[in-house]
Amino acid sequence: MDEDEVASILGETSTNNPPPRPGVPRRGENREFDTYFDGTTAEYDPGEVDFQELRRAAWATWRTRPPAALGGNSSNRVEEEDDELSRVLALSAQEHFSRTSSRQPSVVVDDDDEDEELKRAIAMSEEDARAPKRRKREETPEEERRMLAEAMAASLAESEPGPSNDSPQQSQTSTIVSTQSSTASSSTIVAATPSETVKAPVLKIGGQVIDRAQLERERRERQAARQAALSGTPTPITVTPMFTPTPTPIAGPSRIASMSSITPSVSSAGPSTSRANQSSSIHPLQSSGPFPSDAAGEYYPNGELRHVALKIGNSTTERTFSPAQIVGNHSQISLIIMSSFVIDDQWVMDKNILPPPEEVPTIVVRPHPKDKPEYNGRIQLHPNGEMWVYPKMTTGFGSAHMKYFWIFYKTGRLRSVISTANMVDYDWEMIENTIFVQDFLPLPQPNPLRSDLRTHDFPLQFAHLFTHTRIHTALRSLIRAHPHGSQIPFTPEDNFGDLAKYDWSKVKVRLVISIPGTYTGYEQINKFGISRLGKVLNEEGWAPKSGEQLDVEFQGSSLGTYSLEWFSKFHSFISGKTAQQISNRSKPNAWPEIRILFPTLANVEASQLGKEGGGTMFCGKGFNDVTRSLFRDSRSKRGRVLMHTKMLIATFEPEENKLGLGKSSTPAKSAKRKVDELKDEVGGWIYVGSHNFSPSAWGNVEFKKDPPTLNIKNYEIGIVFPLERDKAKAQADKVAPYVRPAQRYTAGDVPWDLNAHR
Repeated sequence: MDEDEVASILGETSTNNPPPRPGVPRRGENREFDTYFDGTTAEYDPGEVDFQELRRAAWATWRTRPPAALGGNSSNRVEEEDDELSRVLALSAQEHFSRTSSRQPSVVVDDDDEDEELKRAIAMSEEDARAPKRRKREETPEEERRMLAEAMAASLAESEPGPSNDSPQQSQTSTIVSTQSSTASSSTIVAATPSETVKAPVLKIGGQVIDRAQLERERRERQAARQAALSGTPTPITVTPMFTPTPTPIAGPSRIASMSSITPSVSSAGPSTSRANQSSSIHPLQSSGPFPSDAAGEYYPNGELRHVALKIGNSTTERTFSPAQIVGNHSQISLIIMSSFVIDDQWVMDKNILPPPEEVPTIVVRPHPKDKPEYNGRIQLHPNGEMWVYPKMTTGFGSAHMKYFWIFYKTGRLRSVISTANMVDYDWEMIENTIFVQDFLPLPQPNPLRSDLRTHDFPLQFAHLFTHTRIHTALRSLIRAHPHGSQIPFTPEDNFGDLAKYDWSKVKVRLVISIPGTYTGYEQINKFGISRLGKVLNEEGWAPKSGEQLDVEFQGSSLGTYSLEWFSKFHSFISGKTAQQISNRSKPNAWPEIRILFPTLANVEASQLGKEGGGTMFCGKGFNDVTRSLFRDSRSKRGRVLMHTKMLIATFEPEENKLGLGKSSTPAKSAKRKVDELKDEVGGWIYVGSHNFSPSAWGNVEFKKDPPTLNIKNYEIGIVFPLERDKAKAQADKVAPYVRPAQRYTAGDVPWDLNAHR
């Protein structure tokens, strides 16, 4: 983009710039401009839009020619009567994103394609500026049920016999090919198409004429309240979940507890009552504390796994995590990269969970709207400074099901979060979910990442995921366009080379990622899904030894349809075998024992939320006469609470004990020596993350083809970590949010079925 193109965006020429305007007139000083401004902003809600910002932008463009360069294809331009408003919004976004104080922002061009993407996104953002910054709260629960139902349908369709349709669906709109990796899909930064027009120079909300001056006073009060929250002053907020507990004041986001857990108020329903001095020596991913802290809050350099802080169920002394603890002090955040399958934007905004995106650069990875397939694989720029990244779905089925955070703090540390919870209130307050947090401190000098170091595998896996989902493109756009872009501490250059700035030496977990697609050959299929899990277990030696068998159970909220072939391959992989090792295995003739934990109908009916609480749990065709013997009822340790945690627990048991035979006759002294020798060895492992127990999530390896292939439908992410040999069972009992051992289904039990039992 040259100087003339930039100037054309601003409605002027590079060789004949008009003289600078005087400052924005206050209301009443220029009645003609007041009338113009009131007319062009009549449809806006002052509670959702910064009128001062719009007024400055409107003054900058008043009585100037339209920015023709922003119009794009003439067939896509707005109607004549809406041109004035479109010009104001486009220039408002341009000014809002400019890092300079000038109303004539300069554009630094590093990559012509990405600059064109950014220009198109700004030009197309009128509808997003009209709409509230975040979607309404009431849309989300039903939307999640719909999205989960679609994911379930994908799982069922994927497991049915028949040919696989894996050819990528190409968007019919123009695309920009990423220059960073051949795995990154071609796509475009987009924004919504304008659909509203200015009707009259008066402000009406809900059919009533509103006093604009009064609204402005109220807006200033809300702004002051938000500033107070950011500075740490408590702001009372009434919580209204389905069961209507006693309202609890929610402190400002900067009030992070100095000990290991915030102790929430106890409602009559019996929420968590965490104790900071609780000993967690038996827990493999909990430290005894106290934990270090900085200006951004408490942090966990060794990694910390906890369940969410519920507002229902029996009280607990276990440490828990709340959203405020996860995010930390808003004023100390310089960048957020996050992903969630479902996001209740209104809840996030109302409860001040995330800092305002116009103040903190924020990238949100989320599924594209199902009614807008053209958004698949694209990046959407919002005038409030937020970038929405829609991962590329390569087939008509599948879900962008990942749940993670990367939070960069001004103190220098980086926080990585892997979660089973969506960004919706009931996932954090009403059903069981599990969160892993680890903080990484900066090194004195960068240490380049090496693929042969196990601890470096963690950031390298994320770098691959970031490239595939085009985080590099979103980051470059934010760095150039956001008001605080120059302060972003993380760039995509040199394949996210800034990852070398952090100390990864304390990583104890391994990442398992699923990315949709069909992968061919052992090298490729070992990178993702169930093949990746098998490879990790094999590399680490987290597998049963000779004379041992795997004792395994999977707790999830959505099941697939299982064939004997897939079930058997899954068991082989989780036994620590690689794809190469099981490629020539004999055809299975019996179902391996993998206990499937899923709530019974009776369990759901007796839960505190009843059937309404089971709206995000899907059994589908996973339960039948063949698999009945594998099903167990999942019951929370906190009483009548349902489970959304996805957890795969495997321990290594002696074959004689597994088969119910007598104990070994080894002398006691020899047995003691053997126990002493095994103290430092692994006796099992646990997976926690977004993967449910389905072929769509983990993938299906087909060995009949040469070379073999792996087909995955979903984006998923999770961690796997070892259990100590001499206390594996005790550690598994400690980590699980449900009561172990889980009870077998009785003759009259059936699994909860959303479609049949609602």
